[in-house]
Amino acid sequence: MLVLPGGPGLSSRSVAPVSELLRNRFRVARIENTCNSIHALLDEIEAARKQLSEGRWFVIGHGWGAAMAALYSAAHPQRVRGVVLAHPIEISSDYYDVAAEPVEKPQLEHGYGYECQPDLAEALWEDLQAKWPDSTGEGYDLSAAARRITAPAMVLLGDRDPMDRRSGMRWAELSKARAALLRDCGRESFVEQPRRFQQAVTEFLQARISPKTVAAA
Repeated sequence: MLVLPGGPGLSSRSVAPVSELLRNRFRVARIENTCNSIHALLDEIEAARKQLSEGRWFVIGHGWGAAMAALYSAAHPQRVRGVVLAHPIEISSDYYDVAAEPVEKPQLEHGYGYECQPDLAEALWEDLQAKWPDSTGEGYDLSAAARRITAPAMVLLGDRDPMDRRSGMRWAELSKARAALLRDCGRESFVEQPRRFQQAVTEFLQARISPKTVAAA
């Protein structure tokens, strides 16, 4: 499986806890985002799949990475066995006005850090708005991409997430995904409630592995 970090511009170290939680059941890969355009990033993801000699794989994205996982799944449906959108960013700019007030980021104890590249982040946000504009031309809208997801999908949400939950439910509705709400966590359930995160993701993905595949593993 591939795990994509949030941000944009965050290091893959920010989702290292996801790798730790899932590596006993799956071969987990992470890549650094060095591209300043989304299409280049999607090409980089596909190149990584080929390099790893995976015909089809699972893709998990956190925050901004969830949006990239959705775009990759829409662009390469034949390569995705299942996709998990963990605490995805707003599906469109429409939800900015109704989002809850931002809360202070908790002091996490996993020690992996949140190295961020601000110039890269700005370039990617601008590219998102240019390539997937909303009706006003001033924001973005990923609804069309969500509708194009054909792989089995799960949208993972936290009951204390400061983002508007209706956005997460919209992601689930349009992608025909299972929506899972984890209690007592915000946007980083893999740190705040690691066992619940592990159980929810593992059960969802294991159900997408055929008996033939398990026997061959």
